[in-house]
Amino acid sequence: MNNLNAIIFDLDGLMVDTEPISRSVWDRFLKLYGYTLDEDTYQRMLGRRNDVSAGILLEAFDLPLTVAEVIERKEAIYHRLRAKGVPAMAGLVELQAEIESRGMLWAVATASPRRHAAIILEQLQLLHKCPAIAAGDEVARPKPAPDVYLLAAEKLGVSPRRCLALEDSMPGSQAAVAAGMRVIAIPNEQTRNGDFSHAYRRVDSLYDVLNNLDQLLAFGEAS
Repeated sequence: MNNLNAIIFDLDGLMVDTEPISRSVWDRFLKLYGYTLDEDTYQRMLGRRNDVSAGILLEAFDLPLTVAEVIERKEAIYHRLRAKGVPAMAGLVELQAEIESRGMLWAVATASPRRHAAIILEQLQLLHKCPAIAAGDEVARPKPAPDVYLLAAEKLGVSPRRCLALEDSMPGSQAAVAAGMRVIAIPNEQTRNGDFSHAYRRVDSLYDVLNNLDQLLAFGEAS
C-alpha cells in the first residue's frame, strides 16, 4: 500500500494539554501590572510564537516592557508551572505505540522554542524516540507561515506532501496546509470554535486518528 511517509505533531495543545497552563501563566504575568487577560486577546495569541504573542499583549495593554522583556518574565513563570509536569492528551500514548510498531517516521513542529519542546518530550519519555524537532526559534517566520513544517519535513528527509500533520490551532493548521501537508485538525477546549475548513479533516481526539490511521495515511494529494 502506498501511504504517506511521516506524521508531524504540533506539541502544545495537541500532544500535551498545556493551554490551561499557558493561559494561567499569561494571567499571572498581566496581574503583576494590574491587568486581566480577556478572551479575545487570548484567542488571538493561541498557537502563536512567543514573540508574536508578546506583541499582541503590548498592543492590547499598556506595559512598560519590550517584547524580549515580556518573553523573559512570562517564561520565568511558565518554567515553574511546567516543572510540575504536563498531562498528555488522550490517545497520545496509544498513537505513539502504533507509530512505533509500524516503524514510521514522526517529528514535532512547534511554535515554541526548542528548549521547551525538549523538556516536554522528556517529560513524556519521548525525547530519545523523536527523530526530529522543528521549533519556532529555528525558523524566520512563525505559524501560519509554513516554515516550521517545511523544516520538520526537511529534517526527516521526506517531501511535505508525504506528511500527515496533526494540529490543534488555526495558525498551526494553516501553516501545515501552506507547507503542502495533509492536515488533521484536532481542536482542544480553547480552539474548538476556530474555522478549520482548510484542513483535510477535523476530528475530536488522537483516538480518532489512531482508529482511522490507515485511511488517513492512504496516499493522495494533500488538501
